Amino acid sequence: MSNPQTNNLAPSVPHPIAEATDLIDAWLEFERLNGASIRTIETYRESIAVFIVWTEDTDVLGRQMAASDIRAYKDFLSKAYSPATVNIRLSAIRSFYRWMVTTDRLPFNPAKEVKGAKRSNSTQHKRDALTAGEMLRIFAACNAETETGIRDRAIVTLMAYCVLRTIEIVRADITHLKTQRGRMVLKVWGKGKLEADDLVVVPRDQEDALRDWVKARMKISPHSDRDPLFVSLSRSSYGTRLSERGVRFIVKGAYAAAGVVGSDKTTHSLRHTGITRAIEAGASPRQVQGMARHGSYDTTLIYFHEASRIEDPAEDLIRYD
Repeated sequence: MSNPQTNNLAPSVPHPIAEATDLIDAWLEFERLNGASIRTIETYRESIAVFIVWTEDTDVLGRQMAASDIRAYKDFLSKAYSPATVNIRLSAIRSFYRWMVTTDRLPFNPAKEVKGAKRSNSTQHKRDALTAGEMLRIFAACNAETETGIRDRAIVTLMAYCVLRTIEIVRADITHLKTQRGRMVLKVWGKGKLEADDLVVVPRDQEDALRDWVKARMKISPHSDRDPLFVSLSRSSYGTRLSERGVRFIVKGAYAAAGVVGSDKTTHSLRHTGITRAIEAGASPRQVQGMARHGSYDTTLIYFHEASRIEDPAEDLIRYD
């Protein structure tokens, strides 16, 4: 098969998939019904378009390909993309051909035995945890006398104490916050989810930060089951659901007001800090996995490795006396 130049791999590839639209739509609808998120569906659609461009054959999807063809495609991707992106592209191809076999359109999946691109062996996170002093300054920077400060304090509280991801803040609705067995809880809707089904528990001494915001939130606009918990307070978009960009802007603003600087201090640092502090306080791996909503236990263990590597290093056990 011929290989187009890298600049043909732009994310928007409209024309090649026109003749394969029905097949692609049927496959993606199958994935949607099996729990694939909107973002995953969009990524799969883009990835299959990139694959068709590479083959220069709009009819390729309906024919049986060989594993060697998929390996050649992987090699081509590896020259243009990071291992993570290559694996995302390959995941879409595997999914498509798996569906083709399941629906008796093809006899076998040519991508099944093709391994993904190797990632770095590093188990270190690229974002540092914040210190206790930095966290106290960040909370203090959220002015509890203003509507904006009350909102920002609630957001930081959920990210630092309940380790919410940015997307989980964005997707939270008013009715997701409730009490259960005497505790305030929030049902969260994170990455790869079609609806809120995970649960975080708000620490008792942090509940007031959420109650203060809910009180202020009720005055902003009428609410229904699908109305956002966190909204924009800017003049141009007042009362609308915050975007991921908006949440990042709020957190970075709190950092700046608190004097917290450094390129390694990002929005994700709040989540990273909460998980790290829980481990340092004695939480078990299973407790942390449940709190962090990690799909993989190995992901949780990375945090334990980092914490123990610094706090309890084997080097301290070496003696020469």
